[in-house]
Amino acid sequence: MPHPLKLGVNTSIFDGHDMDLAFGVIRELGFDYVELAYNQGYVGDLDDSLFSPANAQRIRALLDKHQLKTLALGCTFNLARPEAVEYLLTRIGFAQAIGVKLLNACTAKREDYAALVGHLRQIAPHLEQAGCCLLIENGGDHNYDAFALAAEGEQLLREVGSAAVAFNGDAGNMVSLRSDADAIKQMLQLLPQMRHCHIKDVYKQGIEFHFPPIGQGILEYQPLIKSLAVHDIPCTLEIPLRMHRLADSMPVRSDTPVELERIVEVLRESKRYIDGLQH
Repeated sequence: MPHPLKLGVNTSIFDGHDMDLAFGVIRELGFDYVELAYNQGYVGDLDDSLFSPANAQRIRALLDKHQLKTLALGCTFNLARPEAVEYLLTRIGFAQAIGVKLLNACTAKREDYAALVGHLRQIAPHLEQAGCCLLIENGGDHNYDAFALAAEGEQLLREVGSAAVAFNGDAGNMVSLRSDADAIKQMLQLLPQMRHCHIKDVYKQGIEFHFPPIGQGILEYQPLIKSLAVHDIPCTLEIPLRMHRLADSMPVRSDTPVELERIVEVLRESKRYIDGLQH
């Protein structure tokens, strides 16, 4: 009998709303897991205080208050930048403080591939010592095109050569960056080294990419959802409603947060759809 799907919510959908409120909504809708979206640029510019002991204590208190668990931390930034190893050490420390073993991050530009590989090799022993795993994610825009397709990710893992670096898959990202690829088939190819997955659907409005409730876009998630359950790979709904992507894949973030009623509606519809795929 397959494992029940470990399905949570990535907090990017609540961009601009209070986390206490967000955690409460996630719990009320029947989810057990939450993934913090501390991703540079996608949810605004990050403040270093997010990774402080004080904020870790606050997040743990909110998890206890709302009876939620967290398995992964979203912490995308340019992994080729000179400070990347220092930044990752800070995020590993924060992840440990909130009880998380999986750190999800997109990579870097293809032109900075050598620096990316060097930094991943440097951080690998620290990840191993901490008992954590850095999960590199296929990019959704050209700032993170060093890993866009499954074969590129597999090559990157071979060059890094550490079990502490694996995959977080995101089919929705592939739609905007490599629309020529079969995104679900590519995710299935990543499964042997996938430790976490983002569930994101996409539709095109003109030449731009937007993010609807799961099941209302172009992706047929059934084979991937079934495989994630069979292999006991956790996943979160990553539906960045406040953001859309231009024709060239670059993200644009709205000046105002999405209304809470819309967020609740999208999460409820998405959960209903995914629950239906498992029967």
